[in-house]
Formats: sequence, C-alpha cells, structure tokens
Amino acid sequence: MNSTVRSTAYLGHCLVTGAAGFVGSHLVKALLQRGLRVRALVRNSPLPLQHPRLECVQGDIRDAGQMQQACAGIDTVFHTAAMIATLGGRAVTPAYREQAYAINVTGTENVIRACQQQGVRRLIHTSSVDACFNGETDLHMHEHTPYAQRFGCVYQETKVPAEQAVLAANAPGGLLTCALRPDGIWGAGGSLMLDTLFEKLKARQLVVRVGGMGGIHDHVHIDNLVSAHLLAANALVPGGPVCGRAYFISDGVPARMFQFARPFIEGLGYRVPRFSIPTAFLMPLMKAWEWLYFKARIPPPMFTPHELTKLTVSTVVSSAAAARDFGYRPVKTVAEGMREAVAHYRAIEGDAGAVRPPAL
Repeated sequence: MNSTVRSTAYLGHCLVTGAAGFVGSHLVKALLQRGLRVRALVRNSPLPLQHPRLECVQGDIRDAGQMQQACAGIDTVFHTAAMIATLGGRAVTPAYREQAYAINVTGTENVIRACQQQGVRRLIHTSSVDACFNGETDLHMHEHTPYAQRFGCVYQETKVPAEQAVLAANAPGGLLTCALRPDGIWGAGGSLMLDTLFEKLKARQLVVRVGGMGGIHDHVHIDNLVSAHLLAANALVPGGPVCGRAYFISDGVPARMFQFARPFIEGLGYRVPRFSIPTAFLMPLMKAWEWLYFKARIPPPMFTPHELTKLTVSTVVSSAAAARDFGYRPVKTVAEGMREAVAHYRAIEGDAGAVRPPAL
C-alpha cells in the first residue's frame, strides 16, 4: 500500500522519547490527534498534557532496564531524546563529553536494543544535519552526502554514531528503522532558535549582525518535521525504500539567516541591526571564551564556535529523496509559520505589557 494513503492506525501503540521537548511534544499531540495510543517518555521536565490515550512515564534512556519497560507492548518508537551539546574544542572536559555520549550514543543503543527485544516493529530516529556538516559551505546536501569528518562540537561527535547505529539495526523481518535530519527546527513556542532570538530582542541585545546577513540555510518548521516523521513511519514496511536510510527534511525555502528572521524581528516591532561584525573577528574570541569556560569555569560563550559556524556558513539540504520515497511535502509555508510565531510571541509580550507596533 502506498505510504501516502495508508492510515496512521498502522503505527499501532507509539512511544515518543524526549516527549517533553519541542519535537517530542509536537509528535505526541499529532499522534493523539490521529487517534493513536501514545506512551510519552520524559526524564525531568513534565509534559503538560492529558488525554485518555496518553500514558506519561518517567525514565532515562541511559538506563537499559527502563528502556525495556518503556518499549514493552509498543509497535512504533519515535526517538527524539538527545543532549544538545554544542560546546567543543580541546578544552572539553571528560565529564561533558561522557554525558553527551551516554545520552546520545549509549542511550540510543539502549533504545535500539529494547526495540529488538520487545518486538517493536518500527524505529524513527530524529538525527540532525550536523551528522554531515563539516563546517564548510555546501549548497547541495543530499542523501549521498557523506558523514562529517571534522566536528565543531560534542553534539556532532555523538550524532554520527547514534544515527549509524539506528540505520545498522534495520533488519528485514525484524525491526525496521530510518533517520530524519532536520536543520534549524523552528515554530511558535519551544523552538530554541526563536525562543533565544526573542529573549535577545526583549533584552535589547541584538544590536549587530554577525557575518553580514548570515549563511544560507533551509530550515524546517515543526509542523513539517512532524509530518515527515509520520510519513516515514508509515513507509517503514518490509522491503520499502525507507528502511535503513536517512533523509534530510526542510521547508524548501533557502534564505540567509537574517533574511529568514526579518519577518519575525520586524513583526515584533524591532529592526534588523544595520551593522555587522565579521566572523573572522568574532570566532577567535568565541574559541577563547569556550576554552575559558571549561578551564576557568566562567559563564558559557554567547555563541559557541559551532553555533557561530552554523550561523554564518551556508548549507542547503535537499528533501527530494524524502518526497520520492515517502511522499514528504511541506504542510506549512514559511510565511504561515512566521505569522503564527509573531502572534505567539506578541501575545507573550502583551502579557508583560510591552507590545510595540511593527517597525516600518
């Protein structure tokens, strides 16, 4: 049966790891809206949601026994839990690296093993464009782009082996797996990208641009990423092309970073800064700051070197393989998503009594 028309009831009883996170919480809601039973795995943050078909359980993917319990009676697992460890460099402490590996690599291996031993049918892993990002301009990233060889942060170091483990676990007649690689997940409320930008705007800290208008990127709205997860899960059938493969997912609208953010910034009544700091000037400062963070325990840098690289280096991914193999198409345009985001954050400002008219 074609994946684009198969009912989502095919997914059966679903488990979402990292269910309190931005991607995980939206997946939980989407699955419930489609009439599915959902088990939501959270670690520390609660999931502020109640539903007759929702079971919230507390657990840590680093605990193999807890993962066995979480996967019992489950048909489909959406694995979104991860530690976003964007610090790196030579000064990284063993504790920081070990924690990221324990969550992102060992934790993923625990999820895989539990799926195999508990008879789970499908595993969809939320990976990242960082698995293939070498810190260099690449305007044509696609399914044949190799894994990164140079890592700017510990997060990158861990996302490659985690994704490789998921894809290697695909077994005809057993557990079927795939991975999705988003770049710059955004949307109203809970998005690290927009939440951070909003806080900097409120604090009047966005006074200059970095690296001109920033690098060219093709971000992905949360609704589009959730839709891709559901479509990919439906397409995980024995012998199907999705099994054991990774796919880039995007909105299909590449833009420079500050061009992308302009409707959001101006919609909240602020202005895109006129002046820009060259990346070549700022990068040595951020590397020194990162080093001092680990060595002298000062506050973390305003941008980690990896974040600065991602902000200014152009990378554009193609979702053509996802469209071909499981019918992915964006369900929300960038313009629609921006209007929703502006309304959401303007409401937050309104609650604080600080709404301003949009800039002309």
